[in-house]
Amino acid sequence: MTKADMDEKQVRASLDEIVGQIRRYVPSMAPYFEIGASLGEYAAELHPAHVDPVHAARQGRFAAAVGRVLAQAFGPAAPANPVTAADVRAVNIVDHHQLLNHPLLLGTNIIANADRLTGAGPRRPVITLSCSNVAPGNHYMRGGFRYRGETVAYFAAKEHRDAMYYAPVRPFDFVERLRALKRWSRFGPDEQEFLTGYQATLNGLDHAHTHRHRDQLAVALRATWPLLFSPALRPRLPELLYATMEDVTRECLLDLLPEDNALSAALLDASFRGRVLDAFRGITVAWDEAAGKGTHFFWRRRPGRRQLLRMYVEGPDLVPADARFRDLRVPLERAALCDHLRREEIIPSVALCVSVLLHAGVKPLVGPGSLVYTTRLRDGWTDLLRRHGQPSEADLVAGIDTGGMIAGTPMFFARAGAKVRTLYAADVFSQGGVSEQYVKSVLNAPVKDLLSVGSSGVYDLFRHSYIPAERQLTERVGFDEAAAVVHTWL
Repeated sequence: MTKADMDEKQVRASLDEIVGQIRRYVPSMAPYFEIGASLGEYAAELHPAHVDPVHAARQGRFAAAVGRVLAQAFGPAAPANPVTAADVRAVNIVDHHQLLNHPLLLGTNIIANADRLTGAGPRRPVITLSCSNVAPGNHYMRGGFRYRGETVAYFAAKEHRDAMYYAPVRPFDFVERLRALKRWSRFGPDEQEFLTGYQATLNGLDHAHTHRHRDQLAVALRATWPLLFSPALRPRLPELLYATMEDVTRECLLDLLPEDNALSAALLDASFRGRVLDAFRGITVAWDEAAGKGTHFFWRRRPGRRQLLRMYVEGPDLVPADARFRDLRVPLERAALCDHLRREEIIPSVALCVSVLLHAGVKPLVGPGSLVYTTRLRDGWTDLLRRHGQPSEADLVAGIDTGGMIAGTPMFFARAGAKVRTLYAADVFSQGGVSEQYVKSVLNAPVKDLLSVGSSGVYDLFRHSYIPAERQLTERVGFDEAAAVVHTWL
């Protein structure tokens, strides 16, 4: 029996098995599957109502750093109004820096801002911090985007291990690539018309001010976000502004390194640095030297390539783990670190990016994976600071809420008879966006229902790290079948 042949009872039984194992083996996820509140009600509680005055001041500096990154990305079209501390009290950190695309990432900005998507009145922009140290070949991108079940790439296969952070400005040429690969005929006339128009839209945006693809993407994300919604909804939408998390962290570090604080001590004070290395060893996105995973604080650009080298502390220096590049050591000194950051020869790791967020008291809006590691980093910093004689600073970090879950489920579907199809961004664009009634139906859906539909994707994320091999489910219901049964409003 295929998944498409499963009846409602079988689909619900499969979902119960999937959710049951997630609840058992990843207990931090369990409470979310109990939330009966609507998505709109849940989203309204994601943004902090009170901020400690110390964090408020730091968030002002953090907002200024975000503003500088956005100014670089957008050039003359940068937002006229500055980013404020209130805009960054809680930010989406789940997405990768790429075109709007994958259902599990696409939903994050919807969930994070669900309470702001309908109604009247002006809206402040939505700030999203996206990770750009990923490669174009990552699972969520696959060199481009998906449309009508097909991969539409504009990166070549030889580039799939490069870091998006270092990708230079480039044309969006996926139509030409599809033709060259003899895949253009897989699309019907209407689909070909959409792809041709979408490519023209992306290339017609103002990219003249930049030489970096990550800035092109910020421009494209800002322009295409409204296309997820019907024309009637677009004038009322908050603007979506993507800033690469590594760039924001770089700007913050250039501001913080000249001062004495926990972050500068972690990098510059050999004794405290050793405690930090010990405290975070083995945490996902941090480091595990024995396993050859992660990097100490920063990645380094590989000479002549757009790829990253992991680095480990050796005495007073950061040294590439690859023996061929050991001469590219970086002294752990203020001037050297600032110089390498300005020249973009080093880029901050996710662990360091999250540490900067915690220092500023910014609430990270997380996915299932980042829920685990942001909480471990927060608790690790709290313990470190208490043992280092900084109880007030420890209390500040301990009070940060890392439980703002905004990922783990698709948001866009189309029904065809009794069946449902999960939509990627380009699928939604091509149908003219979703209606106001659709958005309201999503806002009224219970959070636990939304998460149950996406549970198979969450299961895949946790399967290898948390669920014993002998207990893993070999047959699992997918998004389409789950949505057809759970989302009766479709």
